[in-house]
Amino acid sequence: MNKDFKFNEQKLKKALEFFRRYSQGSAFQEGVKERNERKQFFQRIAQEELNEFNFSEMIKKLWAVRMFGNKQHLADKIIKYNGFDNLAREFAHLVKKEGTPGERYERFLQNVKGFGPAMVTEILCHIEPQHAGIWNDRARQSLDWLEVKGVPFHKYKISGEEYDLFNDTLVELSKFLIQENYQNVDLIFVDLFLWKVSGEITKFPEEREIITPQKRYSKHDEIRDKVAEIGSWLGFEVEKEKLIASGAKVDVIWQAKIANLGAVSYVFEVQDRGSIDSLIVNLQKAQMNKTVQKLIIISDEEQLSKIQKEIDAMPENFRKATTFWDISDVENTYQNLEQVASSITKLHLIED
Repeated sequence: MNKDFKFNEQKLKKALEFFRRYSQGSAFQEGVKERNERKQFFQRIAQEELNEFNFSEMIKKLWAVRMFGNKQHLADKIIKYNGFDNLAREFAHLVKKEGTPGERYERFLQNVKGFGPAMVTEILCHIEPQHAGIWNDRARQSLDWLEVKGVPFHKYKISGEEYDLFNDTLVELSKFLIQENYQNVDLIFVDLFLWKVSGEITKFPEEREIITPQKRYSKHDEIRDKVAEIGSWLGFEVEKEKLIASGAKVDVIWQAKIANLGAVSYVFEVQDRGSIDSLIVNLQKAQMNKTVQKLIIISDEEQLSKIQKEIDAMPENFRKATTFWDISDVENTYQNLEQVASSITKLHLIED
């Protein structure tokens, strides 16, 4: 239990009002039905012997990968990165319910490549919805707005201990929903509540500064993963942490193959901290790969200004190949594409 659970009472009251209005419509009933069906699906997978087919079906089902254009390709890459025997062994440990959800979440992230916090916590939530919640952007935004204390909602990747604290916090939130006479309230139901609150507060311009605070904390992995998802949604082949040339490992690469003419590549480097000189040297090495068309540097406005001054003194071919993308712009792009992806998913153009 989170004994330090504190929140803004007025905002929680407003959030419950948002949710009450939503719960009176058909979208709420559809949302509850979908979550119940998803719980049945994931719990069935957890009880079966994992194989490449049902693993791929599980990956395709995750909300956390809905922006990936080719989900089968993503599943294949995860299997390739980890080896299926290792993947099956770690998945079995994840779903065994031995130890806290936080302990199993942390072990899985440490031992399996290709999974992010939202993916792992989504699996846990569907398998044991009474004790595990989903750590994703929507939950973090809502907890931020509700001014919940003690939860590190500014972090993308939390520790196992922090995940257990988050779950305790969701249990405390669930009690308010039970008091409002909602039935069968578990932590996936709380996720529906947080999802709706997040959608409502983004409609108010005065709340946006609260939702996206400009705080100095490392966002490297989060932004890297979002850039990868944006590229996948746009139809590019995407790789993260890719060795693209001798001595040049880049955060993200988008690649498109053009008939029999070869490929074009776009390189992305996220610079939230670290040496600007090292960044430039790495990009210069990356440019030696003949497929590279553009080198995109991602950072905040202050850092980008400093980096641009350094690059202005570089050779012309490097200057012309380099461009800049503000972190806030990346996040806005991601959120907008996420809304588009969510809307298109509702059309059921591809049946499960």
